[in-house]
Amino acid sequence: MNAATPRYRHLAIGLLVLLILTSRTTAASTEGLIVPGQSLGGLRLGTPVAALYQMPGWGQPDRVHTSGSISYATYNRRAVTVAVRDSVVVLILTTSERYRTEKGVGVGLASSVVAGLYGPGSAGGDGRTTWYDAVGLVVITGGGTIIRLGVYDPKTFVRAILADEQPARDVFLTARPLRTGEPDAAQTDAAGGTGRVTVIAVTLKNASRATKVLNPNFFVLTDRNGQSYKYDRSTFSRKDACRSTVTARPGESRSCTLVFALPAGRLARSVTFDDGGSLDEFFF
Repeated sequence: MNAATPRYRHLAIGLLVLLILTSRTTAASTEGLIVPGQSLGGLRLGTPVAALYQMPGWGQPDRVHTSGSISYATYNRRAVTVAVRDSVVVLILTTSERYRTEKGVGVGLASSVVAGLYGPGSAGGDGRTTWYDAVGLVVITGGGTIIRLGVYDPKTFVRAILADEQPARDVFLTARPLRTGEPDAAQTDAAGGTGRVTVIAVTLKNASRATKVLNPNFFVLTDRNGQSYKYDRSTFSRKDACRSTVTARPGESRSCTLVFALPAGRLARSVTFDDGGSLDEFFF
């Protein structure tokens, strides 16, 4: 019996490790998952607000906005808004592309594919919102693109006019570094003599109702130390530079390039577009 004890001990430890790994895998698999009528990012409809405020990864919201009988708790870091009524979660909305349904529906996707996957929906009063009561999915569109997505239980939640406590995402920014290296003669002063320049190509997809201008002043690069940088004037030496004359009409995507001068040893973390009416950030 004593000789077998170590074997059973190793078996028990192995089972414990397996359970831990399984629970972590399950948590990771639900983190970016939207389950219509049930949950978003692992947060389930019907969760008491008191429990929400104690949940790891959620906790206290960045702000709370009340409209009628519904309170909207906004989590900026998750790009998620949680609607609460009678102290329980009744609606969960997101403007982030990280969340997708098992069928692949998410923010940034063409809105035309949703009906083919989930059947016909019912249009809301604002002309942009469609409610899919058969599954418990609400879709907000702009310029033919999904800009906001949410889950609700059609048995307990009657369609409502969604409050704009968090502006719907209406531009989609992507970026890629074209070159990082020593500055040339025209860039030496801006880089401080010892810095490096980073050339970045940006693409802005406009899902709003207004024309967007790719003015270089609307872009900011942030390094991994949290320092922010405006474009370098050598940007205009490039034929494809971002300028106030480069525009994207509703539904269009436009691309251009920017040059940023960074101190030696600094690496780019993200680039942000903010024209005062629309905002999006792309992480490298």
